[in-house]
Amino acid sequence: MILRSVLSIAGSDSSSGAGIQADLKTLSSLGTYGCSAITAITVQNTKKIFEVFPIPSEIVIRQINSVLNDIRIDAIKIGMVYDGIIINKIFKILKNTNIPIIVDPIFTSTSGKNLIKYEAIKALTKKILPIATIITPNINEATQLSGIDIKNKEDLVKSLIKMKKLGPKNVIVKGGHLLSEHSIDTLIDDKLNIIEFSNSRISIPENHGSGCNFSAALSAYISQGYEIPIACKLANEFINSVLKNLLYIGKGYPVTDTALTTSSSAFKFHVIEELSIAINELEAITDVGKLIPETQSNFAYAIPNATSIKEVAGIKGRIVRIDQKVKASSCIEFGATQHIASAVISYMNINPLMRAGFNIKYDKKIIELLQSFMKVSEYDRRLEPQKLKEKEGYTIQWGVKKAILKDKEVRGIYHKGDIGKEPMIILFGHNPAEIVEYLRKLIEYY
Repeated sequence: MILRSVLSIAGSDSSSGAGIQADLKTLSSLGTYGCSAITAITVQNTKKIFEVFPIPSEIVIRQINSVLNDIRIDAIKIGMVYDGIIINKIFKILKNTNIPIIVDPIFTSTSGKNLIKYEAIKALTKKILPIATIITPNINEATQLSGIDIKNKEDLVKSLIKMKKLGPKNVIVKGGHLLSEHSIDTLIDDKLNIIEFSNSRISIPENHGSGCNFSAALSAYISQGYEIPIACKLANEFINSVLKNLLYIGKGYPVTDTALTTSSSAFKFHVIEELSIAINELEAITDVGKLIPETQSNFAYAIPNATSIKEVAGIKGRIVRIDQKVKASSCIEFGATQHIASAVISYMNINPLMRAGFNIKYDKKIIELLQSFMKVSEYDRRLEPQKLKEKEGYTIQWGVKKAILKDKEVRGIYHKGDIGKEPMIILFGHNPAEIVEYLRKLIEYY
């Protein structure tokens, strides 16, 4: 295997959700060596960008030259280039290169901060776009570059043609911001063919870093010799899988982390660690025992994109009530809880970000309290088809699906029981810590 190398010319993100940090993680996860030339330092976290400090242009150029003079570079990705001086100097170095150039024209951050000076957009359009092998704008960036307000497929095609006339050999517009049943990336190639890469739209929130991840993945595949349409298809599929595994590492936007996404072992470690911390916090809460049902409780937490209970961690045994507190009866294991794990898997089939679940007792007062800070739905176990009742674990999957289809934003689902079956409430969250906070709120007023 020949190791390929990509040089990323972009800004630094102190939260590591986007920019140089995201590029290097993506390149590494796709078996490509990543080099970097930092154009700006940002002060940011998952909530917003606070400040931008451009690197002096001569330092940016020295970084680029030092890499090109030493390492074989198979593709160059250009991301955030804050001002016109840097853009003009990058152009002088790269205008005669034979190395494929992938340009991600970044104008604003997810939180709305300008990441390029207004007057620098003209320099980017006149100097960098004409030397690009491919550019990767999203809908908003494509609108700004083409001057066409993109509201439908016809507008998008017109925008692609107009951007192609700016000089890049190929243009692909990422379609996540265009509201439709499917998320479609659309490519116009060097022969003016229009090619679509379609995926079912995933119900996910606005996130931080997916644009950088896409262009970095595309750079990796181009560096490995794939033709543009194939590289675009592979990058599309890669990012579609990554978006199912968003991470809530901070208090703001969720982030994409391609390095963790490609490592099931790493995720299992993090799942066990997060669940252990949550259980310790749960055991320390006074009066939480009042919420535990007669059949006791369990805490379930799945790895991203889980499809079976073997990929869901829980307590081997139960979480039991001891006076007004609770205690985990055994250790954490994957596949240890069937019912709550089945509920989580059922929820993830509709919303893959809701990876944690915890069951508590049914009480009208608890339902009223939950409705004050979350959406709640129900299902009637008595209406379950008899064939499903005969299969262990299928009841809860059927019920959760029924409840979610009423409202995809529900966080609490309950049933009022059946013959020999205790009424129950299941709470769902992005992670165990979120569920512990739900329980704290309940205890405060229950």
